[in-house]
Amino acid sequence: MKTLAIDYGTKRIGLAISDEMGQLARELAILSPDEFWEKIPDIVNQESVEKLIVGLPLNMAGIDTDKTAEARLFAEQLEQKLQIPLELVDERLSSTMAEQIAGSSKNIDSLSAQIFLQNYLNSKQ
Repeated sequence: MKTLAIDYGTKRIGLAISDEMGQLARELAILSPDEFWEKIPDIVNQESVEKLIVGLPLNMAGIDTDKTAEARLFAEQLEQKLQIPLELVDERLSSTMAEQIAGSSKNIDSLSAQIFLQNYLNSKQ
């Protein structure tokens, strides 16, 4: 089952996808919000996505922030649009890890999505 991870942001949205076995995650794309809403139905169809996960930006204490509320609203809109199962997952430290790996690279958003997707996949095995 292929899972698509989405690292929501107001400027960029990072995407990562699992393999069909649900064991390995890879970066897929970074899109602007407008591009995302335009392209996401095609991406889901082309990649045969069966499940979505959206990163939930909690603070270090695990408490919701303003960004968490935005991510929840984004996830609700996405689930209504695509009508496929969606799960919210803790993305704490994924951006920090992505920055350490990529440095100043522009692919931090998709790398962050790959990191929390891989953590999610590992937790399901």
